[in-house]
Amino acid sequence: MSRPRHVPMRRCAACRVARPKRELIRLVRGPAGWSLDLLQRAGGRGTSLCPACCLAAIRGSRGRRDGVARAKGLRRAFRHEADDVVALLAEIEPTLATAAAATAVAPTDTAPSALAPAPTAPPRPNGGMHG
Repeated sequence: MSRPRHVPMRRCAACRVARPKRELIRLVRGPAGWSLDLLQRAGGRGTSLCPACCLAAIRGSRGRRDGVARAKGLRRAFRHEADDVVALLAEIEPTLATAAAATAVAPTDTAPSALAPAPTAPPRPNGGMHG
């Protein structure tokens, strides 16, 4: 029996939902400010954001109601540099839209047998645990 493949997980800084590393966008802070780490290999600590939160933050910065809560999470994560990050994300908005659509539709890297419910034991006649 083979072991399941390890999938590195990261947490989105805005919505705080854990997702596979491949689905997230990584930002790295350097001497010139925040920049995109497209290969996800730059040194130092980075911050991960899901494409949906990035789009919602961009929309929230334009005054739309659907992105206000996620924009608040983005502001919490980046503090006084949130406007710079939103401007950086606005440059790649078309790419974010396709990535958000792909992650919403694409299934995770689990085997079909893992999606089946686990077999449960039949109920005990007296309904108790130690029957």
